[in-house]
Formats: sequence, structure tokens, C-alpha cells
Amino acid sequence: MRIVEMLSRPRPSVSFEFMAPRDESEVDVLERTVATLAGHAPDWVSVTYRLRTGEKTLELVTRIKRHYHIEAMAHLTCANSADRTRQILNWMEREGIANVLALRGDSQNPGERFTPADPQLTHGSDLVAFVRRNGYRFGIGAACSAEKHPESPDLDHEFRYMKLKVEAGADFLITQLFFDNRFYFDLVARARAAGITVPIVPGLMPVPSRRSLAVMTAMSGATVPVSLQAAIDRAPDEEAVRNIGVGHCIAQCAELLEAGVPGLHFYTFNRARGPIEILSALRGQQLLAS
Repeated sequence: MRIVEMLSRPRPSVSFEFMAPRDESEVDVLERTVATLAGHAPDWVSVTYRLRTGEKTLELVTRIKRHYHIEAMAHLTCANSADRTRQILNWMEREGIANVLALRGDSQNPGERFTPADPQLTHGSDLVAFVRRNGYRFGIGAACSAEKHPESPDLDHEFRYMKLKVEAGADFLITQLFFDNRFYFDLVARARAAGITVPIVPGLMPVPSRRSLAVMTAMSGATVPVSLQAAIDRAPDEEAVRNIGVGHCIAQCAELLEAGVPGLHFYTFNRARGPIEILSALRGQQLLAS
């Protein structure tokens, strides 16, 4: 089933992003996380793409779909040649995968700028257009930023690329993580004013630790509200930081749901505890169906 159809339902969808394992040592942790969160009835999930373990990403997507009967979407990046990308898409089509998240991708080496593998595929919008142009019937998602990405000169530049992705054929958008809902609401208002009507799903991350927060804000450009940062700075230990992050994310989700968002997409970083606590709280407040 195409994810855009789920996002058109009256009730908001719930979805999780899983990170593809970097090596065999991470496979068991990922498998346990997938099994645990599958029991909390997500509408769909996505799996990130790593060039070194790309085949494992695709295997995991098909395994989730067949074993747990959950719609699973594969991330695909501009890290491959056009020919190799076509081979991957053909394989996905044969395996019954219905959705793909088309992304530019990030550098394999932290601190370095991303270098595309093929001049035909240099941006996420190019990959969206490639999938559409070659006649594939996938539902296509794309990424967008509620705030300025570190590689972008300004938010206008970021918005232009988002618009290009939709014009190229993206069915829906997922935002990078953010901690202040005002950025999301401003993005949606600007998109609607520009004639962009596709669903825009907020991407959310419960802060797991000080270190993770520092890494993810540096990568995404997300800003931390003063009140949240002050609470984290006062926290006596990492467990307290985690609890603060979960509480903040619950409040974010409640406001977003009351505003009528099409869904909630959680960046799990292959941790199940935080998302489970958040969903339990939202269902307890009757903001999500049990």
C-alpha cells in the first residue's frame, strides 16, 4: 500500500525510522528493536540506506513487510550510479516494496561534503524524477527541513529544493527532526501558500542523551529551545536527560496532533523505549487510538 494513502486517512499515522546496521554487531540490536516496536502497531516504517550494507537494508525492508505485515519503505540515496539505482529499483519492485524515500544522502565520512556517484543524480529531486521518469509505480517520499540545513545558505534555498522534489513527483514529505513546533507550522503554512499540497509529516526525536543531541543538531541544523536546553544542562545524569527528552517530545506530539498533522514519524536510532513511552502517553491522553 502506498504511504500517501495512509496519510490521507482521517486519523494520523504513526511510523518509525530504523537505522540500517553498520556491521554484524548491530544486527541483533536492530532486530530486537524492530520486533518490539512492531508490537505497537505502527502504520508504516522506514529503513535508512548505507552504501556498505545496502543489500541488508533491502533485505530488512522485505523481512519487516513479510514477517510483521507492516508497510516498510526503503531509503534510497544518490550514492549509486544510475545503472545501479535502476537495478535496486527493479529488485524492490520484484520484491513487492511499494514505497521509496528518495534522498540525496550524506557523506560516508563525517565532516566531508557528500559526493554523488553519478552526474544524473546529484540532488534528492533528481532521484525523485529518475524514479518517475523510468515508469516505476512506487509511492515516493522525500525529505525537507523545517529549519536551515547546515549545508544550505538560507531557508529560501532549502524551500526551493523542497518545491523541486514535489514538482518532480514526490507524494509526501518528511521533515528532518525539530524541537520547536513553530518551525514546522511555519513550513507548512509557507508550503500551502506556494501551492504545495502533499502531506508533510513531522519527524521527531526524543532526546536520548547529551552526546546524541549534539551530534544530531550539528548534522540537521535543528535548534534546541532555551527551556529544553536549560533543563538538559541541569539534569544530574543521562537517565534524567532521556526523561526530559521524552517529556518534551510528548508535549510536541500533543500540540501537533491537536493541529491535525497527517502523522508522527519517530527517528528511533534503533531504541524502542522512548517511542513506546511517548505513544503510551499520547494514547492515555486519547490523542491517538489504542
